[in-house]
Amino acid sequence: MELKARRISGSSFSAEDKLEVTFNSDSQDISVMTHTIELVSGVNVTHGGGAPANEYLHYKSIERDANADGIIDYSDIEMSLVQVEKGTSVIKVVCGVITQAEVDALDNDGFAGTLEPTIYKTGEITLQWSDDNFV
Repeated sequence: MELKARRISGSSFSAEDKLEVTFNSDSQDISVMTHTIELVSGVNVTHGGGAPANEYLHYKSIERDANADGIIDYSDIEMSLVQVEKGTSVIKVVCGVITQAEVDALDNDGFAGTLEPTIYKTGEITLQWSDDNFV
C-alpha cells in the first residue's frame, strides 16, 4: 500500500494550495480512511477548511461518495491547505486506514473495543508563501 500526494493548484504567492492525494492498495476492502497533515518544519498549515496539523478528517462521506452498494472509493481525494502566515512549510500527508476485514474480525470476536488504524505517510512536500518584488 502506498500514499502519494502532489500539488495541483497554488503558487508561492498565495497562502492556499490544493493537493491530489492517492492511495494505492492491494485491497479494496477499506472500511474507514481519514487524513491529516504532519508539519515537519516551518509555519503552521491548516487543511480541509481550517483543521490544524495532526487533526484527522474524513474527506469522503457515505452520503456523497458511496456507490449503490455503500462502498466508498478511497483511492483519491483533494486536500485544501492554507499556510497561516508567510514563509516556508514542509509537510507530509498522513492517512489512517481500517480495513473491512479488521472490522469483521472485531465483530466476530464479539468484542466492542476500538481499532487502531494503520498509518501511511507521503514524502515531504514544501509549501512557500512569499511576496514578489517590484523591479
